[in-house]
Amino acid sequence: MLYHPDKHRDPELKRQAEQLFNLVHEAYQVLREPQSRAIYDIYGKRGLDVDGWEVVERKRSPAEIREEYERLQKEREERRLQQRTNPKGTISVGVDATDLFDQYEEDYEDMAGGGVPHVEINKMHISQSIEAPLSTKDTAILSGSLSTHNGNGGGTINLAFRRVTSANGFYELISFLHLSFNLTRDLDKQREGSASNIARKKQEAESAVLLMQESVRRIIETEESRMGLIILNAWYGKFVTDNSRKHERAKVIDVTVPLQCLVKDSKLILTEATKSGIPGFYDPCVGEEKSLKVLYQFRGVMHQVLSGDAEPLRIPKQCESNAEYTPPRIGIVSQFRPP
Repeated sequence: MLYHPDKHRDPELKRQAEQLFNLVHEAYQVLREPQSRAIYDIYGKRGLDVDGWEVVERKRSPAEIREEYERLQKEREERRLQQRTNPKGTISVGVDATDLFDQYEEDYEDMAGGGVPHVEINKMHISQSIEAPLSTKDTAILSGSLSTHNGNGGGTINLAFRRVTSANGFYELISFLHLSFNLTRDLDKQREGSASNIARKKQEAESAVLLMQESVRRIIETEESRMGLIILNAWYGKFVTDNSRKHERAKVIDVTVPLQCLVKDSKLILTEATKSGIPGFYDPCVGEEKSLKVLYQFRGVMHQVLSGDAEPLRIPKQCESNAEYTPPRIGIVSQFRPP
């Protein structure tokens, strides 16, 4: 309902809502179907990408789904290895057809052999190579060539071993004697790709936060009327608390609005999963350790909590919910600032 395009009249908000609504719809299509949901619960989104799930029986236990997934994964890996086999070959033939075009011969019929011109293959060259995948990183390459000319000939056979060392490089050991390197790396291109992905996720998160504003306003009004749960400030990302790492810069984003939007009946419950997937969130520091820091007010009292990225979170805590409420005294509260 929050992201439904028909709920927004502004053309830009409508466009952003439509993009996010499509993501919600995709998730709904997975979770509404028991088998797809069971696959997702076991293997996550990567499990849904395996070819062949569409022919699996609908009624399967988790153990059967796991067994079927592993079988399909193995088959897909075998197909991928087979596709990597890259046979190449060339054949060249030299033909001596001088007699066929000899303009000085006046009468072929008087020639020995019934006048049939003499055509001779006087040279030939054959080369062939084939790649045999040994694993996802290792490939054996067998190549050979054979040449003949006027009855004399020779040939060579080469065996090469190739190992992929990175996304942009490999090395080959040819005939177990010659070693050549091709280890080029384009770090700038990798950084650019990562930055582009972060920028896209950031734009999606900002669009989601923009669409949440009206819902959050109503939630806050409801919570204030019952002295319930108000998210004062919340940050997600990499916090630097160790004095020995003060030279490092914190990488955090403000997630106050997305968390308040998840408050229901004066409770906020986050499951055991990375928080970068929560609507309105994105990963500001890919590959680095992240946490969620929340400053909230419950029954007029301020609390602070720090949660790991994949840790479940429930606020208020049980002890805070059961504590007897005492109206707060008027005083000065120091302003809370992000680290």
